Amino acid sequence: MNEVIKELHEIEAEAGKLMDGVNISRQAMQEEKKKQMEEIGLELEAEMEGRLTILKTRLEEQAQEQIQQLVEKNQKQIEQLNETYQKNLSRYAREIVEKITEV
Repeated sequence: MNEVIKELHEIEAEAGKLMDGVNISRQAMQEEKKKQMEEIGLELEAEMEGRLTILKTRLEEQAQEQIQQLVEKNQKQIEQLNETYQKNLSRYAREIVEKITEV
């Protein structure tokens, strides 16, 4: 009976050693996985920063193009108004004088 108990005790000790080894391996795997996740996170962050920089640059370029188009459009409108004013200056002056003298 002592022999059976001794064998069971040895089996239990071996099982404990195996479990300790498994726990150590599991911890090492968890640490490796955590390290990999951190690396992946850093890579993704760098990629996202790059993409955001590209998008920001594109948006700034589009905004500048739109601003330039608006400036050109406004300049043309101002030129047209000045042209109309110059063509009709005499008529406008005459109409103003007529309005003043009607009273």
